[in-house]
Amino acid sequence: VRDLSVDESSGIQNKGKFLGLIEAGTANPAGVPTGLDHMKNLGVTHVHLLPSYDYASVDESRLDVPQFNWGYDPQNYNVPEGSYSTDPYHGEVRVAEMKQMVKGLHDNGISVIMDVVHNHVYNADTFCFNQIVPQYFSRVSDSGVYSAGSGCGNDTASERSMVRKYIVDSVNYWADEYHIDGFRFDLVGLIDVQTINEIVATVHEKHPNVIFYGEGWDMPTELTKPNIELAIQPNSHKMPGFAFFSDTLRDLMRGRIQEHTAPGFVAGAATAREDLDASFMGMPDWAAEPCQCVNYVSCHDNHTLFDRIALTAPEASREDRIRMNNLAAAFSILSQGTPFFQAGEEMLRTKPDGNGGFDDNSYRAPDRVNALKWEDLSKQEYRRNLEYYKGLLAFRKAHPALRLQTRREVLAAVKPVPVADDQAAAYLVDENIFVIFNASPKEVTVSLPEGTWNLNICGNTAGTETLSQITGCIQAAPISATVLTRG
Repeated sequence: VRDLSVDESSGIQNKGKFLGLIEAGTANPAGVPTGLDHMKNLGVTHVHLLPSYDYASVDESRLDVPQFNWGYDPQNYNVPEGSYSTDPYHGEVRVAEMKQMVKGLHDNGISVIMDVVHNHVYNADTFCFNQIVPQYFSRVSDSGVYSAGSGCGNDTASERSMVRKYIVDSVNYWADEYHIDGFRFDLVGLIDVQTINEIVATVHEKHPNVIFYGEGWDMPTELTKPNIELAIQPNSHKMPGFAFFSDTLRDLMRGRIQEHTAPGFVAGAATAREDLDASFMGMPDWAAEPCQCVNYVSCHDNHTLFDRIALTAPEASREDRIRMNNLAAAFSILSQGTPFFQAGEEMLRTKPDGNGGFDDNSYRAPDRVNALKWEDLSKQEYRRNLEYYKGLLAFRKAHPALRLQTRREVLAAVKPVPVADDQAAAYLVDENIFVIFNASPKEVTVSLPEGTWNLNICGNTAGTETLSQITGCIQAAPISATVLTRG
């Protein structure tokens, strides 16, 4: 909420507020659209807001003092965050303005996803439920120690009946009262399968189009009951209405997340072809169906995509780093599954730490690190990159074959195509779309299926328009995606 509007160059009046997301007609000093108009022009269908319920780490009574936090420290789950309102002292204001924000985004064709953090609380001892029934809301060992699989000092005991009921009721409340269109679950691998399935089933009774996804990492936690199954990636087949972030695709593209300088496919790392194929088809080994696979190469956590590429390819030119950025974007956006990308990735977002490096955990860093730098769009380089992302999204929307839902559909429609160069991969989709991902610094020659093909994506240009017509074979440009459709 804050990052989108707080920079001076945003041209947005309600900086850092719910209402800042729905101001129309805003622009940077060069007249380039920002905020709401930027998102509409980009073509995104959903905006995922980091925690927007009441969180503890920002003191709402001292908003004259610089404060920042992502908000992964729950205080009151069912109350909007006051620092995002124009008046935190009157509760009705935050309620009205958050609802106004949701409606304003809906009126502009954008759905709203809310980040929910039910796996832990800010302070377990003072949390309201644990004051009523001590330690009931939390997982506590026989020796009285809070389980800390979340890394936050306490894990929620979702397997307990009244904790489960509260979580289910809370999500339903946001869907019913605020018309939230989707929920992203922070560290959902700490929540049990039954709770997730009850959430999905009850919300879908009244809101069948609400979507659910989360971080299905497998983390140690001390359960309070035996035989409890957790909402981790390998259990996706037990939660058919719930999707998971694909760290599989992320690590393939940009390198293993915990090794900051380890290169991925886009920076020239040797990558197993079968792993690329599985990710492009939305079928990594943990995903029951492609619709459960959320493909991404950057989010608020860890380095931005462009910063990670700078770390993994320090000798590469800026032009080649941009090519790597856009190759990763093309792979994630054109793959089967659901594409997701961090706000600002389309304009090469970076988070310099002020010491010559990059901030990979900016959860409480100041605005100068976290704010979207709208003035960058005054430069042609950034506008060109924005147009590339816009073109990728337009192409995806134009072709239903890129949005298949089941393994059966994907296996019938998507065929990996052999390519001689081990730094390139190619795919034929529904016999009518031919996709080449070339991470090599050299052109790669690829034979096309029989017939005439329209070139739609090539180099730093993407979209639905035909750039040229080609038969026989094509020279795929270095470090880029090449996409053709049958003429």
